[in-house]
Amino acid sequence: MSERNALREHDRFMQEVNRKRGSIPTPIKDQTFMDAVTAWRNAIAPHLSPATVRQRESYLRTHILPRFGDSAPQALGIPALQQFATDLRKTLSRKTVVNVLGTIFVILDYARRCGTVVSKVSFSGIELGTETNEPRVAFFTRDQAARIIAESGEPYKTMFAVAWVTGLRAGELLALGTADVDFQRKTIRVNKSADDNTRQIRQPKTKNSTATLPMPSALEAVLRNYLEHHWQPNPVDLLFPNRRGTHPRWRDNVVKYGLKPMLKKLGIQDTNTGLHAFRHGLATELAEASVPIPVLQQQMRHADVRTTLKVYAHVIPQTQRDAMERVGTFSIGTDVPIGT
Repeated sequence: MSERNALREHDRFMQEVNRKRGSIPTPIKDQTFMDAVTAWRNAIAPHLSPATVRQRESYLRTHILPRFGDSAPQALGIPALQQFATDLRKTLSRKTVVNVLGTIFVILDYARRCGTVVSKVSFSGIELGTETNEPRVAFFTRDQAARIIAESGEPYKTMFAVAWVTGLRAGELLALGTADVDFQRKTIRVNKSADDNTRQIRQPKTKNSTATLPMPSALEAVLRNYLEHHWQPNPVDLLFPNRRGTHPRWRDNVVKYGLKPMLKKLGIQDTNTGLHAFRHGLATELAEASVPIPVLQQQMRHADVRTTLKVYAHVIPQTQRDAMERVGTFSIGTDVPIGT
């Protein structure tokens, strides 16, 4: 071992000793948390979906790097991250704080795999409290979705119909090509997503997002009519290209010029309501219909079944209503005045 490498290893060893003693370590040259972020950006980020990278970059820019950019990776232990989480919870929801910490953890994990000394931390060691003010999730009911689709002009009519029936995320919807629509097998293939910033077409959110979804007969009729009478051939073969036919549409423009005016016209709540409301609406509709969890998870392409279970958590299926009606009638009786 060269003298230089020996000094580096000695520095690593002493920093680990200091960490265990409670001392604040100073970063080794070229091994700050910012350096770990740069390595992650170069090696890992290009393989992630645009939405995931956009979210994590936002957390890094807004919350993480101002606090830990110049710190040594091993300084990000339980005490530092617990205080960080406590400070964030003063203004952010529990879910957002979980996502911010998750961004730190994936970067530290990659740094560790690259040989950098990091602290062993996980969610189990950090107290985040409970969510006392869960934000409302916007979703369309079946009736609202039907009215929106019926009143919209093309290409929004077909776009919204696909969004409602399949539950595609906005980027996946705008990245669809005509080759993804298979009328013979009556399926729609999902294997890519459009980046809302660059409009580049990349891989979808997770590997579970890649799937072949069924095409109901009603949607088949809508798509056939759109392709025959409204769709224009374009060099990139997109199903819903921009007006020049060169790129996917901007999601914000679809919401601004296609969805919001229709919501206003129909008197439907439009605050914090975007294309994702179709996806949440479909999930809610399926949960209300008491669809088995594996079927709902497969249709929505959730990587974690816990995400699917959250759909059921905010829905009271009709079967549950019926069961409680029967139990309530049996236990209380119909002739007992309320309050006695």
